[in-house]
Amino acid sequence: MSTESDFNGREVITERENEESQLEENQVKEEQPPQLDVRVSTDNMAAYLKIKQAYSGQKVSYDDVSDFLTQQGITYGICEEQIRLFCEEGKFYSEMLCAKGTYPVDGTDGSIDYFFNTSTDYKPKEREDGTIDFRDLDIVKNVKKDTVLCTITPPGDGMDGTDVFSHVVPFVGGRFPVLPTGNNTVVSEDGLSLISGVDGCIEYSKSAINISEVFYVRGDVDSASGNVNAIGSVVVMGDVREGFSVKAGKDISIRGMVEGALIEAQGTISISNGMNGMGRGTLKAGGNIVGKYFENAILISENDIYADILMNCKATAQGSIILKGRRGSLIGGSYQAGQKMIVKNIGAPSYTTTQVSIQSKQLNDKLVIGKEEDSVEQLEQKRLQAQHEFEEFQSKYLELTAQASLRGRSDSGRENLIVKAALMRKVQLGEAIKAIDAKIQKLKETKNELSDYKIVGSSIIYIGTKMTIGPFIMNINNDYSNTKFYAGPEGIVSAPVLLSDLP
Repeated sequence: MSTESDFNGREVITERENEESQLEENQVKEEQPPQLDVRVSTDNMAAYLKIKQAYSGQKVSYDDVSDFLTQQGITYGICEEQIRLFCEEGKFYSEMLCAKGTYPVDGTDGSIDYFFNTSTDYKPKEREDGTIDFRDLDIVKNVKKDTVLCTITPPGDGMDGTDVFSHVVPFVGGRFPVLPTGNNTVVSEDGLSLISGVDGCIEYSKSAINISEVFYVRGDVDSASGNVNAIGSVVVMGDVREGFSVKAGKDISIRGMVEGALIEAQGTISISNGMNGMGRGTLKAGGNIVGKYFENAILISENDIYADILMNCKATAQGSIILKGRRGSLIGGSYQAGQKMIVKNIGAPSYTTTQVSIQSKQLNDKLVIGKEEDSVEQLEQKRLQAQHEFEEFQSKYLELTAQASLRGRSDSGRENLIVKAALMRKVQLGEAIKAIDAKIQKLKETKNELSDYKIVGSSIIYIGTKMTIGPFIMNINNDYSNTKFYAGPEGIVSAPVLLSDLP
């Protein structure tokens, strides 16, 4: 190696020596690998690569990166194309996403499907002709027993994920909803459906469904509530206004009064403060109708009607009309009962026309029996004659059997025929007596039962009353006091009222 000295005596490296030194330095750098760093997200779902070159222009291959990631345990979701491009472009000054996991797909929440309108925003119904019925707000949600109220749609399945280390990331299952069980509801065997346990109306909230056999109207039945139509019983805490209706599959109880409305129940109708029907109000009951007073109304009961006053009404009861109040009066109008009518007063001192009637198939059948049969006296006379005939034949029969016994067997065939014929005749006469006795008993019972179909006025029945019992009509032309009327075979019969006649 040649050297030169400067004027200070130091060695000066020649240009050739500089080149050789630079070559040696570059050779050392090329032997140094690049520095690879990886950063993994906190959830292990992403890995980011950063490369620091050992010298400018240093090349990094995809295999270098792949081997490095494998050494770091990053084996899933390798971004091959992005890594290759990153290495080709050599833009190592930036961080790159080199691996990404697959996030889990969580299960969807289950849901509840309701099979009735859960809205409490009551709106008037539209009729078939397109007009709006402002009285029908459909506030009662009726339901039959064993009806499915709602069902659960189970949660949807999810899918597990995988992080960059190939670890499974479990999905979160969907929420399984809880059935809103309540009173009179039943959960199905599979636990997915809620079923009505009784006939009734639905009381709905987000946390519970109750089925009530009684629907309560907390105030009046008017434009705010609309008409009421319930499959069970109905209790109205207030009044029922004119033009509205209340219908029930069981009983109806009204704590206030009723105006010109329609009240219809399969069971009993009870009205605490009475009714002024305004000439159009109607009550129809499969059971009893009960109230303090009814005026200008139509009452139809398949059982009994109980009240204090019925004034200018048209009332029909298949059972009885019984007025047990302080006044107990029928004034004006027409009233028909199937069995009996028990009141204090019928009509008024002003001789108001009042029609009262007892009509029923049972009454008509008994009247027919009474007409077709002879009188009890006639039947008893027939029985005496039949008894006398039987006794006369009985003595002859005894003589006949005695003679047959004395003759012995000489003519036994002929004698046996005569005795048998006589015995049959004796039996026929005995049966005839029994038949007459049965007719007498039946006629007596019919007469007693006819008196059960009666009109009782325990105080006064005024002039102007028109009375009909079965086919018989009687116009009251004189006031009657404490008198009952019933039908006999020939017409209407009157008699004093007994304690047994009163309820």
